[in-house]
Amino acid sequence: MTDGGQRLTFRETDPLPFLKGEFPFRLSTTSCVISESILDNLRLLGPHLDEVELVFFETDTQTNLPSFQNIRDMRQAAEDLDITYNVHLPGDLFFGDPNPSLRTRFQETALRFYERTLSLTPTLYILHLDSRRADGVPEPDSHAWTDRMAGSLSELVKEGLDPAQVAVENLEYPLDRLMPFVAQMGLKTCLDIGHLIRYGHDLQTQLDRHLSQSVMIHLHGVHQGVDHLGVQWILPEDWKMICRALADYTGGLSLEIFSLEDLAASLDRLQKTIRKKVIVFPFHDKNSPVQDLSKPF
Repeated sequence: MTDGGQRLTFRETDPLPFLKGEFPFRLSTTSCVISESILDNLRLLGPHLDEVELVFFETDTQTNLPSFQNIRDMRQAAEDLDITYNVHLPGDLFFGDPNPSLRTRFQETALRFYERTLSLTPTLYILHLDSRRADGVPEPDSHAWTDRMAGSLSELVKEGLDPAQVAVENLEYPLDRLMPFVAQMGLKTCLDIGHLIRYGHDLQTQLDRHLSQSVMIHLHGVHQGVDHLGVQWILPEDWKMICRALADYTGGLSLEIFSLEDLAASLDRLQKTIRKKVIVFPFHDKNSPVQDLSKPF
C-alpha cells in the first residue's frame, strides 16, 4: 500500500535487479513468472534481462497460441524494451508415439507455433523429444522410439522447420541420447542443468561433454524431487561447478522458473558470483539452502 492507501501494482513493487548486459551470456527467464498475460510478463522482465523465453503449451482443451495481434504487440515490446526472445515449443508433443496419426497431429501443433512466432525472429526454438507415448507410458523399445522420432523430425524439417534454429533438450535422459539426431539433422542442443540434477546424472561429466556446444542452458533448482525452483536450491558444490563451467560461456542461459520470488532469489545469487566474466566463490554462500532448508530464501 502507498501512504495514501492505494494498492501498488506488481511493477511498482518490482524487486528485480537490472542485469541487462551484465553477464557473458544472454540472460533470460520464462514468460510466466507472474500469473498475468505474456505481455505483462514482458513489461515486467524486459528492463532487467536480455531475453525472455516464451513458453507455449497446447492441450486438448487449452492453448496459448498467440494471436496475430499478440505477435505484433510482442514485436513492439521487443523493440521498446530492447530484448530478444527464445521460443519453447509446446512440451507435451509425443513425436515418438506408435500411432502415426497422433505423430502427425503433434507435428502439426509444433509447426503451427513455429510458423506463428517466426516474425519475432527468436534466437532459437526449444523442442522436447519426449520418451513417453501419448498416454504417458514410457516407450520400452528405444530402437523403435528412435526410428519414429527421426521420422517425425524429418517431417518437421520437410514442412519448413529450420533445424539450425532448433535446440533439443535433455529431459529425464542426458543429452547423449539425442546426439545422433543432432549429428544427422543439424540440430542444436539445450543443456538443462536442473534436469541433470533432478534425475541424478553426473553433473561434471555432462557439463564437460555438452555445455560448450550448447546454444542454450536451462538453469533451475531442485528440492525434494521438485524442479524448476530458484537456483538458491542448488547445493554449494554443484553451484561452484556450474559457475566454473559458465566462465567462458557466451550462449543463452534461461532461468527456467515460474515465480517472481524464485526469479528474484536466482538473480541475486547469479549476480553475486558471475558478472562480466568475473567469478567469485565466497567462503560462505549465504544463498545456499543447506543452512536452513525450511527457509528457501
